Amino acid sequence: MTQDNDIRRIFAKGFELFKCFGIKAVTMDQISQACGISKKTLYKYVSNKEDFLEKSFGLFADQMEMGIRRALSERGGNAVDQLFAMEKFAEEQMRGEENKLLLQLEVYYPKVELMLNSKREEIIFGMTKRNLEQGIEEGLYREDIHVDHITLLYYGHILAVHETIIADTQIDLNELRHTSLLYHIRGIASAKGLDYLNQLIQTEQ
Repeated sequence: MTQDNDIRRIFAKGFELFKCFGIKAVTMDQISQACGISKKTLYKYVSNKEDFLEKSFGLFADQMEMGIRRALSERGGNAVDQLFAMEKFAEEQMRGEENKLLLQLEVYYPKVELMLNSKREEIIFGMTKRNLEQGIEEGLYREDIHVDHITLLYYGHILAVHETIIADTQIDLNELRHTSLLYHIRGIASAKGLDYLNQLIQTEQ
């Protein structure tokens, strides 16, 4: 195993500990023990716990971005197909635990939380904007939509979906994602796009 793989394994293990026990509760001693290394070795890679959190969550964000891009590439198809591929990826990979961790970061490590929010915005804004431009070119989305405004609004939809699950409501997260997706598409679709969406819905039933 290369050194880069060792480092990724350490940060991934730390991330799992944070998910299981909470950010505040996990110590650097526990991380080093779980990884089977000394604390001295751990500090070769990070300067302190905040630095570890930044690198660990940064690695998670990078892995999620690569996973989404892989899912989109495997699905192919038009802009609407790509949105459904993103929803499926979220359903399979995003369970809400990560969002709870972000709330903990906001309380205990706000600088790390700001960094992650910036990274999340960059990923979602970029993918949403490209999807809108693709859909307009394909005639599936209306030509009169304001791409930058819709990008921002859709990002707000995504945040609202995940904040709802944090609030301990009885709404099913996957169903809420699906409702939000249909709401988004119907708001931007051309007649051609609506016809295609209806075909997909009928296929699902």
